[in-house]
Amino acid sequence: IHLALNEFALSERSLALVEGMGRLLGARDGTGPDDDPMLRSLRAESWAEGRSESRAKMAHALLLARGIELSEGFLADPSALAELPERAIAAAALACDSERDFLLRLSRGQS
Repeated sequence: IHLALNEFALSERSLALVEGMGRLLGARDGTGPDDDPMLRSLRAESWAEGRSESRAKMAHALLLARGIELSEGFLADPSALAELPERAIAAAALACDSERDFLLRLSRGQS
């Protein structure tokens, strides 16, 4: 731990040692990463970003497979998809006739 505290940037070895110590102490005390408010918040943020990105990729692939032309800025901010069910996104992508129609269907919550 002393080595890790004195490194300007953690080496792989120090990181592994510190992580191992954290896991050991967490096991001893019955705690985990989600017990730390900051880590819990960062995980939730990361999960939402990943969820949005995967849903945007799904919509993009479905629309292209159907031959629907997409603008360069299509879903430039995929965070809007984070809370929508995948089923609703897929239904809108399969029923629409244009990018604009797809976005309208999503905003109305219809397919």
